[in-house]
Order: sequence, then structure tokens, then C-alpha cells
Amino acid sequence: MTIIPIYKPYLSKYKTSPIDAINSEWISNHGKYIELATNKLQEVLNVKHAILMANGTMATHSLFISLRYKHPNISKIYVPNNVYVAVYNCALMEYNLENLEILKINEHTWNMEENEEYIMSLEPNSAIVVVHNIGGIVDVDRIKQIRPDIVLIEDNCEGLFGKYHGKNTGTSDNILCSSASFYGNKTITTGEGGAFITNDDDVYNYIKRVFSQGMSSKRFIHDVHAYNYRMTNVQAAFLYEQLNDIECILDLKTRIFSNYEKLLQHEIRSNKVVLQSCNSNCERANWMFSIHLMNNKKGIDEINTYFIENGIEIRPFFYPYYSHNHLKTIMNQTNDYSISETLNNNIIILPSFPELTFHQQEYIVSKIIILVNSV
Repeated sequence: MTIIPIYKPYLSKYKTSPIDAINSEWISNHGKYIELATNKLQEVLNVKHAILMANGTMATHSLFISLRYKHPNISKIYVPNNVYVAVYNCALMEYNLENLEILKINEHTWNMEENEEYIMSLEPNSAIVVVHNIGGIVDVDRIKQIRPDIVLIEDNCEGLFGKYHGKNTGTSDNILCSSASFYGNKTITTGEGGAFITNDDDVYNYIKRVFSQGMSSKRFIHDVHAYNYRMTNVQAAFLYEQLNDIECILDLKTRIFSNYEKLLQHEIRSNKVVLQSCNSNCERANWMFSIHLMNNKKGIDEINTYFIENGIEIRPFFYPYYSHNHLKTIMNQTNDYSISETLNNNIIILPSFPELTFHQQEYIVSKIIILVNSV
């Protein structure tokens, strides 16, 4: 049986520049495509600074490096629930478990709770890590308006090309910095790969040193604790070609999402399937199409088996933070365990790659309809 994969890279059109990079023999972190892709990314996102990195986790780690550098007295960092584990792991590269606290989750947006009363209840001298779960966009500017004292850093690995208040996610002056991912299952991909984004000159100059071995003005003298987080010229060549055709790629993804919504309209109207809610001032990033199965009595493993038997690869929603053994003791004063477990048990992520055909979507939805009518 041929499996419809959850995702596959869309690269058939974008190989000329990578081959050129290979033929040039500039295959490490030097070569013309590093600068070309950096400049193009800044142009597409309309942001002041971008630093290309070897993967999105390195870019996310750089958020916490920046936070510690720019705001060394921050003692409380709020992190969301039910997100990809890299967020927590990156935080723990710079901070202790005792510095972290879990944010309340919203059962409709599947993101952090954003109501004013809750945001006002958060502690002073704190930071929030904003994550745009599965492409659903958090209203960053509104949070900053409610709490201008709180520092915001933005994990934009799943929200890239979404918008809040007409701006690209990860680019607001209301955040310190953001990270992006170009992993193989992302809207644009370099295999691995990521980017660190900021409008802050000081933060940019610091991370520009830290991500590349921390060399001083004298070559091979290094005067800051640093890393090798650099993207290769070959990766940058893949990125450059896709950025030059970004509207085409985004149109393909919009079509995928629109088709699913049309095919599922009866199940949505009858409340058998619920989609992720979107804030009124936000425009979602069409990364992964996901549905909440209502009145579901099956466990996520049983649901996964059902789809695999029918030749469809799915993913569950992210597990609650306490599912990961090394994170169980993070502070959580929200006590919203039932919401996070309900979302994890009942949300499934569907195949959403750009070359997914309408016929394949019809088949996937036919199996969803059978499932939701069997519970």
C-alpha cells in the first residue's frame, strides 16, 4: 500500500541554485547564496536583520541567548503547553526549570490563553515565549499592549508567513527576536535550516558573533562563549530559490487548506469536526491542516492505526509538557490539565504538502467522515 505522507518537501523546481553552489565548491558557510538568501528573506519578511542558521532549534536557542543578554534580570519565563519539545529544551540551555512556568492553553485557538485578565495576572519582571501552534497565530501586538513590561520572544517555526495586524509574524517591533525553521516538513525547506530574526541592532550584533564561534576583531581570538550555528551555502541556495517563488508556494498551501474546508463543510456544520480558531487581527500560516474530532471515544493510537491501515499518515497534536520526563516539574499554576489532554487526544494533523492532489484530499476526507460517524 502506498502511504500518503504527512509532508514531503516541494523542491522539484528549486534545484538550479543548489547545483550551482555544489559546482562552485563553496559548500560550507561561505558562498554567494548566504548573502543572497539573507537579503531575500529580509525583503520578503520586511525585517531589519536575519541570520541564517543550520536549523530552527539553533535559531530558537538564540532567542534565549538574546533574552539573557538583553534582559539579564529576567527571572520568570512563561512557556506554552502542548508545543514541540524544542522550545523547552532551548530554554533549558540558558535557564533552570525553576525559571519556567507553563501558560494556560486556550481550547479554541490551541495556543496560549490571550484574554486580558489572564495576561494581566502574569508576574512582572518576566518574559513570554510566543509559539504559533501548527500555524495558528497569537496576537503578539495585543499582548504587548496589555503588558508593555513583559518581554516577548517569538518561536515562529510553525507560524512563518502568518500575519498579525498586517505584519509578518516574527517581525514586530514589540518582540525582542524570533526564530524560523526550514526543516523538511516546513512550507519552505532547506532540509535542515533556520533563521534568527530581529529589528534590534544590539541583539543582532551580539548573535552575529555568538552563532559563529565568537571571533574577535583579531582572527582566531575568540572573546565570547559561542557556537557554530551557521547555515551552509548549499542550504542557502535552496532557500534563495524558494523565496524567489514564495507567492506560488503559498498559493499552493492556501489551495490545500481551502479544499479541506470545502470537503469537510458538512462535518464542520454538524460540529463533528472543529477547526483551529483564528484571532480577528491575525492571518494564519497555512502550514499543517489540523482538525479537532468532537465526541471522539478512541485513543490517539487507535486513530493513528485506523489511518495507517487506510494508507494515510497523520500526526497527533503535541503532548502536554509533563509527558516528557525531564519537564514534569516545570511550574504550572493554571491547572488546565484536562484541556491540554483533550486537545492532545482529539486533534489530528493531516497531510498538507504543496503537491497534495485534490483526489488525495477527497480520499483522506472520506476516511475522516467514516471515522467521525462511527464514534
